[in-house]
Amino acid sequence: MIMRYILTILLFIFSSTVWAEAPAPEEIALAKPSIDRYDMDSVKRGAKFFATTCMVCHTMVYLRYDKIAQEAGITYDKMPINVKTWPYGVTPPDLSLEASVRGIDWIYTYLHSFYQDKSRPTGVNNLLVPNTAMPGIIAAYQGDQVLVTTPLPHGVFYNDATWYDALKLEKQGSMTPDQFDATTIDLVNFLAYAAEPFYVEQHQIGWWVLGFLVILFVMMYQLKREYWKDVKKHRKE
Repeated sequence: MIMRYILTILLFIFSSTVWAEAPAPEEIALAKPSIDRYDMDSVKRGAKFFATTCMVCHTMVYLRYDKIAQEAGITYDKMPINVKTWPYGVTPPDLSLEASVRGIDWIYTYLHSFYQDKSRPTGVNNLLVPNTAMPGIIAAYQGDQVLVTTPLPHGVFYNDATWYDALKLEKQGSMTPDQFDATTIDLVNFLAYAAEPFYVEQHQIGWWVLGFLVILFVMMYQLKREYWKDVKKHRKE
């Protein structure tokens, strides 16, 4: 009986370890970019990149009164608000809260996961969002990526494949890989700021609140001791 259970477990393990030319979207592990929400220079660089590149299609209506956004050129009158028809009938989403909805790991991985696909009308595809309607607008900066042909291992004996396991850079764009990575980190940092513009202020206030609570706790504890001194005194009497 014990051997039967052992054989069943081994059969499940080995049958789960499969090989594929390109991992399915759910098998792509999200990258963990190191962003610094306190780095306002990075946020401002990301805002400028958004204004010159992303705002061709995307809006950011909830941030239109923000000072950093306005200084970068992200203003309501420049957003494609009044565009009624979009290619392939897909309206690009507003990205004001994208970092809260998707998460910064997802956005960073998505921006790195485009590859050339001649079967698509846009000429590109994406590992995280197969058949995405987004055109290869960042290919001019990143370059042309293609799917690898070497089988990629995944399963219980392997970590989930990452985008750089599944793709390779065939032709470099106007930026080196390091420059493109730095630019996407700035953009992700800005999108994180857009979703929570008062994140830094909230954290700073939070420390003051915690400090106040610590002081209040000490005072209340001392007050409690004084009350119980009287209670114990009256009990003895």
